Amino acid sequence: MISSENWRPKVLAYLSIVFLLNIAGLWYYIDYFTSNGYLPSPFVYDKSDTFMDLFNTMYWVYDDGRYTDWGSVYPPLGFFILKFINFVFDGSYSGDPGYMRDNSAFVIFGFGLVYLLIPFLVLKTKYWQEFLGNEKFIIYFIIILSTPMLFALERGNMIVLAPILLALTLSRIGFLRALCIALLINLKPYFALLMIYYLVRRNWKGFATCSSLSGLVFVITGLALDNHFFDFFMNLLSFSQEEGLFSLREVMSMPSSISAFSYVLKSPDGSEFASAHLSSLMIKNMVIAIEATKWAVLIISLVALFKKSMFIRDAEIFCLLLVFITNLGIWVGGYSLILYVVLIPVLSKMHTRWLYFSLLAIIAIPIDVIPLIENSIGQQNVYLSASMVDIKWTMGLGSVVRPVVNIMLLLILSYEILVRKHKCVSDKIEHHAGFLFGGYGLEGKVYHNV
Repeated sequence: MISSENWRPKVLAYLSIVFLLNIAGLWYYIDYFTSNGYLPSPFVYDKSDTFMDLFNTMYWVYDDGRYTDWGSVYPPLGFFILKFINFVFDGSYSGDPGYMRDNSAFVIFGFGLVYLLIPFLVLKTKYWQEFLGNEKFIIYFIIILSTPMLFALERGNMIVLAPILLALTLSRIGFLRALCIALLINLKPYFALLMIYYLVRRNWKGFATCSSLSGLVFVITGLALDNHFFDFFMNLLSFSQEEGLFSLREVMSMPSSISAFSYVLKSPDGSEFASAHLSSLMIKNMVIAIEATKWAVLIISLVALFKKSMFIRDAEIFCLLLVFITNLGIWVGGYSLILYVVLIPVLSKMHTRWLYFSLLAIIAIPIDVIPLIENSIGQQNVYLSASMVDIKWTMGLGSVVRPVVNIMLLLILSYEILVRKHKCVSDKIEHHAGFLFGGYGLEGKVYHNV
């Protein structure tokens, strides 16, 4: 446990090493940029696209065709958040996304402030109470300098808001927990899988509350935003079935799931590249093996949750579900790895904590500076340097290692839960969410290992 005194020197030494590695990575990125005029791997190969996750979506805040023409897979809440940010930081309300970016310097500044503020707020939540001030100070800088966080910053992705809601989900109970999950679902729909928690606990009232709150937020924001907001569901279905939606360079910039490997091997370009070293039968078998491995581990994790539900704490359920989500597929996005910051206090109480911390460190540190593949892709107009530059695209070591480490993290977590042999006792009674506004309702126990 992190509070044990003999842990303190080890924790501080571990944190210091990860911090120094991230500082070295930041120095490398800055030096590379000043020397070459663009950011290296893992930042997306299209150097004119910086912050465009933010401004592509921002453009559709003011266009009623967001669901009919653009086919948006973002729930209405996200558009309201962006509208609020644009208003507060005096951004542009007209023009195409590129024009809006060029005329919204304060919005970019504001997004940077949010980027810096969210980890600070996360570290202030209940689950971090056992960490000392100097430990949290170092952890803060590890977070904001970690490669997945810097990747999310460069993209301008709204996922940076999710960690604080997840931290509150872990720290709160009852109605507040249900509300946080509902808001997360309306930020990124894949967070609906967090509701498995209520099924594991057999808390049907909590499940009904969370479902009702999620639907209520969706309908209220949808009615206020767009008459066509129900097209969101059709867009989401089409998005999930569309093949070849992402370029190979996009997929391999920072993948979180080993499905990135099968995606590359199934694509014509990836298959052609692999055929120089492997037969077509071997490529086909590799695709099958990769997907079979992924789904086997996902199923094992769900079995662990339901089979050992009486042996695990609420926070451990959410921990496993978060890692489950990031392993699902390429559509989740590599920036989802920033969510792992909220898991550190949970993992610190588990048996193989040092193994988990080692895996998280590998995900966080800048191993992408080690190139595996390099090729020139011609000149691009680089937004950050405002110049035309010859771009040499690289695929770094992190693109291969992170998905493997992530599936290992899920498997080891599942194994630790599956092999628990002792029943748990409750140290206190806590209330879970009742139906909608009807108070806390069903009582449940928070379990701790004996």
